[in-house]
This record gives sequence, structure tokens and C-alpha cells, in this order.
Amino acid sequence: MRLAEKILIVDDDVNLLAGLRRHLGQKFDLMTAEGGIEALGLAQNSGPFAVAVCDMRMPGMDGVEVLRRLQEISPDTVRIMLTGNADQKTAINAINDGRIFRFFNKPCPMATLIDGIEAAIRQHQLIQGERALLEGTLAGSISLLSDVLSLVAPDIFHRSRRIHGWAVEIARHMKLGDAWVVEMAAELSQLGAIAVPPEVLARHHAGQHLSAMEQEMIHRVPAVGAALIKKIPRLEPVARAVQFSAGGERDFDQRSLATLPGRILKVLLNLDRIAGANPSKEALVALEKEGGYDLAVLAAVGACLLTPSGQSDDGAEIRIAVPATGICAGDVLVSDLTLESGRLVLAAGETISDLLFLRLQNINAMARLKEPIMVRRFASRPRTN
Repeated sequence: MRLAEKILIVDDDVNLLAGLRRHLGQKFDLMTAEGGIEALGLAQNSGPFAVAVCDMRMPGMDGVEVLRRLQEISPDTVRIMLTGNADQKTAINAINDGRIFRFFNKPCPMATLIDGIEAAIRQHQLIQGERALLEGTLAGSISLLSDVLSLVAPDIFHRSRRIHGWAVEIARHMKLGDAWVVEMAAELSQLGAIAVPPEVLARHHAGQHLSAMEQEMIHRVPAVGAALIKKIPRLEPVARAVQFSAGGERDFDQRSLATLPGRILKVLLNLDRIAGANPSKEALVALEKEGGYDLAVLAAVGACLLTPSGQSDDGAEIRIAVPATGICAGDVLVSDLTLESGRLVLAAGETISDLLFLRLQNINAMARLKEPIMVRRFASRPRTN
């Protein structure tokens, strides 16, 4: 029975490719490419592939470069080098730059190659399983924790919920492979603030004078948050992003994927500092003048957070006025939600979770919410309540 996972083999030897298709085509869902450009095109249009097997010496683009660029397009694809160049330099480059899973010399016995591809498929399944754990179970648990904290300490966590909403849009716009890292970092970005006395936070957010000791408390919020996040297994990348977001680094590698979540979070936190719940072109210009931010992230903010009508790129998001009984989980508040008495309930930019929806229904039953309520909503999204 042929395995379902897609396999890509890249080699400029057309006779070799024909032989591999004959021997492997019955066992694997196989596609072949005669060079790097064709391989990258297949990865874009016919991927993702579970496994990529690549030759080293090819005209135009060598195997290490092909595998490196495949990783950018499809980070979960497991990579194998199959080459007639068995010298030490080729092996070192393949391991360090191509981040390969197996290295085989030509001629390679067919049974050995099949065993290697099957092992790579199992590795791919492990990667996929771990991603599902992180993006599903763990992210859901963190979201629930954030929901509870936003109810217990709303002044602190309403801000992080707003920034999380922005992070989701930025990650989608930039097509991040590990979007969960920046989304979770945004959700937990204010965790360290629970160690700061509420009155100090209130004066900080109001722009009032703080003593040197109080300024140090505020300065340490990201470090405290990162230290707490590190205690949760698998969340080291999230902790690094939170820590990086507070740094003053102005000279960083904009190509580094390792610091990208931190660079995104740094822009969003400072956008919130300047513009609050309503990102504006003026706030973006102010960030550009301050300097020290990732230019690609600033461009992404301009493209997807400053759309005048509030519509998403695909035009499916709308702004509507609803009564208190018409609000739904998944809606995003366009303006502050208050009681008729004027008391603030939720800040603009908050995404209504299932837990917040239940809380709003209870609040509205006891003390009327001010209507109408302006929300952003995906027109095609199914209603969940």
C-alpha cells in the first residue's frame, strides 16, 4: 500500500530520477524535480512535502541552498542529502546549513534509501504531532489561563488580549511557520506585571511620575514574565520572545527566524504604548522615527492593522453594531464596552472568548451593558453561540 505522505526528490540526472520513480513510485506519493528552481516551485504549489531528498551538485543552485530555502518554505519537511560528493566539506555544509536528517552516498542501495525515507516520514510525523500538541492542547490551556487572569486582573490582561489579536493578524499576514510562538508570547506578554503593585501600574499607564524604584519594577516586567514562562515545558521560544521584546537592541539580523517572534512582539507592544487600542498611521511613523524595529514587521503592521475600514485582506471582516444579546465568541470589540452607568467592562480590541461571552451574559442580566456594541466579525465565520 502506498504511503500518503508526499516525497520530493531533486536531482539533475534525469535517468536517476526515472529509476527512482520506477522503484519508489509504488510505495510513496512521489514527485521529482530536475533542479532547485523547479523544486522550490513544487514546494510552493504542490507542497508541503513530508520528506525532500536532494542531490548536492546541480547547475544553478546547489543542494545545500535548495534544502535551506525549502526549510524557509516548509519548516517541517525532513531533509535528506543523496550525493556522489562524499567529501567532508559537503557533509559539514549539508548538516550545518541544510539541517539534514540523513546523508547518503551514491550509489545508494535501494533498500537503504527506502529505510531512510521511512525513518524521515516517522520523524515528520513526530514533528507534526509535537506541533499539534503545541498549537492545540498547550495553546488552548494557555488561552484558558489568560481568560481567567483577564477576569481576575482585567487592567493587566486586557492589554495582552488586544496585542494577541494583532499578533494573530501579523502572523497570518507574514505567513509564519511557527505562528504559535508569537501568538502565545503576545498572550503572555503582561504576565510579569502581576508582580507590580496595581497603583504603580495605574500611574505608569496614565503617564504619571514614577520613582526610580517603581521604574525598575516596570522595567523588569518582561524579565519576570519570561522567567515564569520558562517553567512551562516547551515554551522556551515564547520566553525568549518576551525577553527580546523589552531589549534595546538596534542592530539585529532581520533574517534571523529565531528572534522574529521577539521583533514582532517588540513592535506591537510599542504600537500599543503609542496608539492604545487604535493603531494609526501616525503611531507607525512615530515608531519608524524611534528606530530599532524590524522594518518588515513595521510594513506588515501598515498592511494589515491600519486598513481604514477595518476589513481584512480578503475583505471578509466587517464592522457591525449589535445589541448585548447579539455579541458572539470570536467578535473583536471596536470600542470600549461599558455599563450604562459608564463603568468600563472590557477595553477596545478585546476578542470575545467563550469564557468572556458567558461573563458578559451574566453581567448584562444584572446590570445593563451600554448598546449598541461595535464589533469586528468575519462575515463567513460560523456562529458559536
